[in-house]
Amino acid sequence: MEAMELRDIISGAVPAKIKSDATVADALVAMMERKTDYVLVDRSCPNDAYGIVTRWDVIEKAIANGDDIAKTSAVSIARKPLVVTNNMDLDLRWIAKKMADEGVSKLAVFDKENFLGFVSDLDVLRAVSAMKSAKTEKGGKA
Repeated sequence: MEAMELRDIISGAVPAKIKSDATVADALVAMMERKTDYVLVDRSCPNDAYGIVTRWDVIEKAIANGDDIAKTSAVSIARKPLVVTNNMDLDLRWIAKKMADEGVSKLAVFDKENFLGFVSDLDVLRAVSAMKSAKTEKGGKA
């Protein structure tokens, strides 16, 4: 089987994105609607950085502090700047290496300014498992 590329992993992803002025409650709604545990926080201007809010950020940085999630801005708990990639030809091992080097479990994937979605550590593990299964089915060693 050919090497798996970022384009193979990200295909079919539903981008989860909220505006820069969204609240933590808005972030949670976006996560629930898209059945994910993280969302992209858009930039407030061209010179701003994208951010990410995860379920854990909501727990750790808002709820545990007693903040009103309907009034707390998502940007205030977002991790910025976001680790991104835009090389759709990137091989699976380089995706994993970038995650490891950056100490993150998710990469935001962009095509120029167009947000395509996130690739996560779980996506990488699923891809490795699928490649192993395909190799086994063809009679190769797994």
